[in-house]
Amino acid sequence: MPLPPIHTAFAYLLKRIHGTLNLPALIVGTMTADLEIPFIWLATGGYHDRLILHSLLGSAVIGTFVSALLTVFVYPIVVSSVFRLNKDEVREKCRFSKMLVFCGLVGNFSHVLIDSLHHSFNPLLYPFVSESFDAFLLTTSFASSTTVVSTLMIVILILVFILEIRKGREGFWKRVFVE
Repeated sequence: MPLPPIHTAFAYLLKRIHGTLNLPALIVGTMTADLEIPFIWLATGGYHDRLILHSLLGSAVIGTFVSALLTVFVYPIVVSSVFRLNKDEVREKCRFSKMLVFCGLVGNFSHVLIDSLHHSFNPLLYPFVSESFDAFLLTTSFASSTTVVSTLMIVILILVFILEIRKGREGFWKRVFVE
């Protein structure tokens, strides 16, 4: 997916289905895997841009750990500063817990599995298998698969924003990034 924030559509969808999930951890988890892209691209001379964090094992272990750290220590500062939310309320939602770790794991897995539907290189089984795992591709063309997945995620994000706007402007950013 060309823009990591598009992955957050799945976080919002999960939160709507299962209201007890931790939205900040889901949001962070859905974007954590893409933190490796510039490093992998430089390390492989542009040959690959996804590797360990885009594998099931890497996303489960390293991705979940990184997601938990980012959710607890970075997310409250950034979200409360950028969207002028009460830092203590955001920090309370981002307190370390089993649910936070679980939601980080779910977010990471969702990112990896969504990417496996449309990317040209999917190291799902890395480090056990270094070849791309392409069994989940939606179509025979990476470009058309990417178009389908990106369009679906953008539609979900638009629907989320419409539903939240209909609830009123008061508390909009809190509902979108915290609750």
